[in-house]
Amino acid sequence: MNNLPLQPLVWFGLESTNRLICEVVTPICEYSVWKDVDSVAYSVLYYNRHTEAPTKEATGFATIDEAKAWAWKHYNEKMQPYVKPDSITDIRNWFKAAKPEPTFNDYMTQLGCHFEEVCEMMAAIGGGNEDICIDLSEKADFIKGLTVPDEYVETQKTFIDNTELLDALCDQIVTATGVAYMMGFDIEGALKEVIRSNNSKMVKGKFEFDANGKIMKPDSYSEPDLTPFVKQGE
Repeated sequence: MNNLPLQPLVWFGLESTNRLICEVVTPICEYSVWKDVDSVAYSVLYYNRHTEAPTKEATGFATIDEAKAWAWKHYNEKMQPYVKPDSITDIRNWFKAAKPEPTFNDYMTQLGCHFEEVCEMMAAIGGGNEDICIDLSEKADFIKGLTVPDEYVETQKTFIDNTELLDALCDQIVTATGVAYMMGFDIEGALKEVIRSNNSKMVKGKFEFDANGKIMKPDSYSEPDLTPFVKQGE
């Protein structure tokens, strides 16, 4: 079993006037993106290189990037039996699909979402944290709604200590895992269930965003069921 995360697909564009746009060959499948004849949509043709199964087709993509995103998701699913599960890599790839080129304002939105989750944790443990939750929730909403003009982005970046920020984020991952362990939670199983739920926000390789740039929940969204991962008897 491979311990390394899957590498991004490297597509080869074709210099031609026919319908074939680009293609990529992977250890499992070969994918090609085609432009539909009677519409402006795109489709993906793919087949398993190790079986006699016929070529299959996924259709209805509005852009080439949507078609490529679908192929990437399909490739990930097919490679799971051969790749050691890595939840952090799965999460990073999910964000990469949603925001291929993140901006400073995307960072601000995500930071606000992070504070929002801390607020939810404070509410979950109870103990008279209402004032703290209200204050933190207001700050989270403010940060998510804040838009930094392009001409001020570089100035804002100078206020951030990147090394200390990364250290704090790593420590938060460690301490969050520790809290779950002390409570008897199956944090690994729960995280995979949250990842599954988050993946249901993607429709044909595409996400929808609210006014603040936060990913929205479409009709296909499925809430995570974390009950099986809480300590038995609780």
